[in-house]
Amino acid sequence: MSGDKRSTSGKSQRELLDELYYLRDVAGEREQRIRRLEAALAQTDDGRGQRIIRLEAELADARAVLASIAASHSWRLTAPLRFLARWFAKTGNPEALTHHADKATDGEGSAIAPSTPGDAVIPAALQAVHSGPVVPRERDDIPCLYVDATEVTLREGRTGIQRVVREILRCLLDSPPPGYKVEPVYAVPGRPYRIATFSADRRLATGASESAIEIRRGDIFLGLDHAMEAVVARAADFEVMKKSGARVYFVCNDTLPLSHPDWFPPQVHDLFESWLATIVRVGDGVLCISRATETALRHWLDGSSVRRETPLALGHFHLGADIPAGTGEHRLPGHEHRTLIETLAGVPSFLMVGTLEPRKGHAQGLKAFELLWARGYSLALVLVGLPGWMTEVTARRIRHHDEFNRRLFWFSGAADGFLEALYGACTALLAPSEGEGFGLPLVEAARHGLPILCRDIPVFREVAGAQATYFSGLDSGELANAIADWLKQHARGTVPSSKDIPWLTWDQSARWLLDVLLDGQWDEPWCGSRGLPPETHSR
Repeated sequence: MSGDKRSTSGKSQRELLDELYYLRDVAGEREQRIRRLEAALAQTDDGRGQRIIRLEAELADARAVLASIAASHSWRLTAPLRFLARWFAKTGNPEALTHHADKATDGEGSAIAPSTPGDAVIPAALQAVHSGPVVPRERDDIPCLYVDATEVTLREGRTGIQRVVREILRCLLDSPPPGYKVEPVYAVPGRPYRIATFSADRRLATGASESAIEIRRGDIFLGLDHAMEAVVARAADFEVMKKSGARVYFVCNDTLPLSHPDWFPPQVHDLFESWLATIVRVGDGVLCISRATETALRHWLDGSSVRRETPLALGHFHLGADIPAGTGEHRLPGHEHRTLIETLAGVPSFLMVGTLEPRKGHAQGLKAFELLWARGYSLALVLVGLPGWMTEVTARRIRHHDEFNRRLFWFSGAADGFLEALYGACTALLAPSEGEGFGLPLVEAARHGLPILCRDIPVFREVAGAQATYFSGLDSGELANAIADWLKQHARGTVPSSKDIPWLTWDQSARWLLDVLLDGQWDEPWCGSRGLPPETHSR
């Protein structure tokens, strides 16, 4: 598999099986790639994929509205009138109304499920709801901080970005900035931003109301979630918000789809570029989750054709690393996981945390450990993260590996309580990612005092400083050597300690964001290279 030129007869059964799995996986990956390209082509031809997404969202919204109408007090009170109207429409005899009025509430039929076929009251009602104007919700005079949580609300997104959204939003709701009321909002295709509600288990939901956000002077819109389609589609709304006296800001997690498009599915690059061009054009400012991401954004802006009449405020903040009490994520691991944790505590074990993506370095990490196992090293590799995109071959190689569930472990849906236990049991965090917006696992490891071996990239230097061990190179042999050297240093007690890495709680992260947003702690603004007078280049 790795440059072995021996004849087939000279290879072991394990090696032959590995090659068989590899060839099968490569063929499967090519087939999936063709299917993805065909699907992308079909969407490009007629926009069918986008229409399906839009229709599904509208259908879910219609069902929510219908459920709300059916449960309302006014709907029940007007049941007799609706029955009479249907009867008159069928018979055309006004005198029959009195004779049959008492049947309106006898349980034989209702406006939701009428006993008479052909009733069109509900479709008409839904059409009126969705084609009519969205009614702004009544509000007091307190300025609103509208926080975009579209992906979390509509799809309950489970990516690292959505975790950030949930935690920051939770902190803002628990402790609103003085003088502001915090309102989570979302947008479905073809509809303006509306107020999100909370379900019984405290999850964000679309609810059944048609409460649109009502923008007033002094309000703030914060695009916290990574809702690219919604932002591009509602670009004109942000211009209206600003003309109404509101301020509009967005959060940028990274610019990787532009600098490394090969790490992402083909359609991501164009959508991301449209989203980024939109937020820097209509926004008053952009907050990045690290200084390294802000630097990358400035670099992109300098080479772009973005035109602005005013400077663009740019700033950064860092993310939190704690798991707040009361969130339901402190569940202790079960018996099987506790047994594994005890096992890991007895051997050198390296923990990798993050979705399987091309940039995360899982393929290089796996090959490096195969080399170390072949050299006789007794150590374990533990992976925690959901399966992502363009890593089907790596995922199948992991599951079919001879060391799977022996010295190679993968937990695709680990609860935070179990992840906490793994941070406490493993020997080191391994972070071979080639690109990150922040690097949350590094500060999570620091909170547990877990030593860190990570790739030498700017954002990791920003987060960990001198309190981590760094390596370079994309070859599996280079990483294997780096791990071997780290083990020697660890045995001598000379590896850097992560305990001195500063880390924040989510409350502190939210406060830093507000310090930038409301207290003016921005970095140098981007003034562009076209048409701004010299005096606008100062802060």
